[in-house]
Amino acid sequence: MKNNSRLLLLFLLLTFYANSRAQKTYVLIQKKSGILNKAVAGSLPVSLKAMAALYSAMGGTNCLDMQCELTTALGLGKQGSEAQKNLIQKYFPEDKVAKLVIGQDCYLSPTTSSSFSNFKSLSFIVAGDIVQVNYELDVLNNGSVKKIKGPDIYQYQNKLFKNKKRVLYSWTEK
Repeated sequence: MKNNSRLLLLFLLLTFYANSRAQKTYVLIQKKSGILNKAVAGSLPVSLKAMAALYSAMGGTNCLDMQCELTTALGLGKQGSEAQKNLIQKYFPEDKVAKLVIGQDCYLSPTTSSSFSNFKSLSFIVAGDIVQVNYELDVLNNGSVKKIKGPDIYQYQNKLFKNKKRVLYSWTEK
């Protein structure tokens, strides 16, 4: 009986610990519909708004004439705005991909081009100091489609994100 009591206590402690580190999910672009949830994008905590700003610079969201849906929904104005670049720089100061996209003014080809990208899904799962970015990005190039799927994993410490695992733009780490 003593062992059972210890096991029960251990189970209860582990359950309490797991619940105290509950995760929260933010679905920006639903997988089934591919439609951006502007209300979720507009209400993100500032750190996740920076994450979304980075992803809006890495893949398109119905971009046209320097307007991309996600960047606009985040309240950052046009694609490549100073607001977008400053937010990315603030939360990803040492990130190679962040430096790359900022150096290119977060430019993305419009959806009317022969080559462009569009997120079909995008969500963040936050558990403690870990952020998992789940996505499917379609990259269209002269009629052929390449699908890139996450997840990417980041750690959030001292108000900065650090890449732990990234599929999108993974070639920058080589």
